[in-house]
Amino acid sequence: MRYYIKDNTLVIEGDFEAVSTGLNGGRERVKYLFNKQVPRTFNPPSPQEFIKENALRLGIEGAYFGLLTAVNMEYLQVIEDDYLTAFVTAGVSNGSEFRAKIGTINIILISKVKLSETALLGAIITATEAKGLALLEKGYDFLGTNTDAVIIAYEIGPESGSESEKKQEILYAGSSTEFGKKITEAVIKGVKAGLELRGE
Repeated sequence: MRYYIKDNTLVIEGDFEAVSTGLNGGRERVKYLFNKQVPRTFNPPSPQEFIKENALRLGIEGAYFGLLTAVNMEYLQVIEDDYLTAFVTAGVSNGSEFRAKIGTINIILISKVKLSETALLGAIITATEAKGLALLEKGYDFLGTNTDAVIIAYEIGPESGSESEKKQEILYAGSSTEFGKKITEAVIKGVKAGLELRGE
């Protein structure tokens, strides 16, 4: 895996099995994950087409998952552990579904260890719980914004499907598991630090 910022976009390259709650989300094996900064006045006719157009501009070929955020990439938080990397952009200017201002909390979690189907999906819950907890601890009275998204992925190694890999597979991602605790700590740290940098 490698990652970089290009054209106000976090681009992550690799070979991933991933799930995304974003605009072009779902479950797929992808080569790219990205988080694109957009203007605060962003309101295109088709956000899905906007994602496709920006993937082309970035030179992305092949399968990908993309997210959109109004948060400047200078506030991007990258939290790395021994086998988990979290990428967080956090803004809360639209904490209520009735607010019109732009603000988004995007979370991308990448595991170096294979995740079971249960862990892959369960990590979405744990990351979302951690995001809500971070906001409560910051003094907010809401658990997220109306445009938040999560991507959970694990890197696929050259010996994918081997017996040794199956033994290393993470089965569960609940908040009481080792993996869940890593998710919780990384997301809370990333959300809080990102908001503090923005003065939120």
